[in-house]
Amino acid sequence: MVSRKILRWFFAIVLLSVCGLGACGVYVRMGTTVIADFVSPDGRWDAVLMVRNGGAMTGYSTVISVVRANWVARQLALCASYRPVHVFVADDNNGAVGLGNQGQMDVKVRWASTAEVIVAYPGKARVAREDPKFRSVSIRYIPSP
Repeated sequence: MVSRKILRWFFAIVLLSVCGLGACGVYVRMGTTVIADFVSPDGRWDAVLMVRNGGAMTGYSTVISVVRANWVARQLALCASYRPVHVFVADDNNGAVGLGNQGQMDVKVRWASTAEVIVAYPGKARVAREDPKFRSVSIRYIPSP
């Protein structure tokens, strides 16, 4: 039979591990601000428009993640340690694009149908990622002048 002392140590280690991972996730998420949520017409998908502050050396990036439209999926999209799938990542191209009060570029997101989302962004932005599809959702990008 396992002694009580070993069980106490086991539970103490598990508790410290869970608390440490939670604190790490909160620390990583502090640089992420959700600007808006755009839920698909059928309520299955959520296009989450966020700003990530990379710190003094990298500045802001505007990102969009497409996730299932529920609270857990949205929280995972915010957590950098989970490595969410960002379908769009862009920055201000060294000041070529103006930023809003939260560091975001002027990005417009709208659902054309239950399976297609349209993303309009400033044409002078430096785009690092532009995925045309995420699972059953097609994504169309329109750079604006």
